[in-house]
Formats: sequence, C-alpha cells, structure tokens
Amino acid sequence: MQQKLLLEILKELKAQRAENAELWAVDDIGNYMRLSRSSIQSRVICRKDFPRAIRIPTDTGMGGRRWYAKEVKFWVSQNREPAQH
Repeated sequence: MQQKLLLEILKELKAQRAENAELWAVDDIGNYMRLSRSSIQSRVICRKDFPRAIRIPTDTGMGGRRWYAKEVKFWVSQNREPAQH
C-alpha cells in the first residue's frame, strides 16, 4: 500500500516538473488563449509585460522563439477582469 502511494506521488512530481519546463511556440499560445496566430503576434507577445521569449540556438543562427508555458499561464491569470460589484 505504501509503495503504491509513493509511486503515485513520484509520478505526480515528475509530471509537475515536466509541466514547469514545457516550452510553447506562438501556435501553442494561440491554442491556449483561443486566439489566431496573427492576434498572438500583433496583440499579445509584443506587450512589454508579456514573458520574455527564449531563443534556441541552431547551426544557422537563432531558432524560433519559445516561452515557458507556466509563465504564459501565470501572465494570463494576472490579466483577469476585476470583479464587478
């Protein structure tokens, strides 16, 4: 019984670690926010308060931009409308 519980905890911790390191491209952000690629590019990722992108170096220079999924999700949560009274 204890071993099964420990294995379940370990599985959950591994899943959380993978989620924290997950990188998203523009299309992933669009899918999450239910916005078109052009809207994400022209109205979201260009904002000064949006999380900074990561550039993965390639043999030919810098690759496409990526963002940590957890940072994008946090940014979205910080931009909720205020509660109406």
